[in-house]
Amino acid sequence: MKTHRIKRLLLSGLSTVTNNTHEFENSPGKIETLWADYVETKTYSKTFNTTKEHHMYGVYSEYANGKDGDYKVTVAVEVSKNKNAILIENQKYLVFKNKGELPQIVIDTWSQVWKYFEDDNSEFKRAFTIDFEKYMENDEIELYISING
Repeated sequence: MKTHRIKRLLLSGLSTVTNNTHEFENSPGKIETLWADYVETKTYSKTFNTTKEHHMYGVYSEYANGKDGDYKVTVAVEVSKNKNAILIENQKYLVFKNKGELPQIVIDTWSQVWKYFEDDNSEFKRAFTIDFEKYMENDEIELYISING
């Protein structure tokens, strides 16, 4: 893990609202369905002002009650203009990196996040602003968790 400050990042895509209880109790969950819809509707090709950066993102925002409430999840790409985009600006993150087969690597990395923040004596505290998964090449993921500070 390392810390990283995002100065400015704009992300745009397709969204839904869900919560962890729904995701664990239903198969497929809303997140899995959202990713399938993103691909099926070819949302990437309909997204304006995409940058040359071609990473995919899973973005978690608008937390109603931390990890226990509803939140908005967006399958997104980086864009250059703020219209209808999620804006991340001057936010500090704790970055978890992992490599392996999708989708298991995503589940395993989120498990590491939850385990880390279970401990009240953790060096960092979650901010619950905007968190995101950044999908790298070769089955590698970086999970950015917003932290206070």
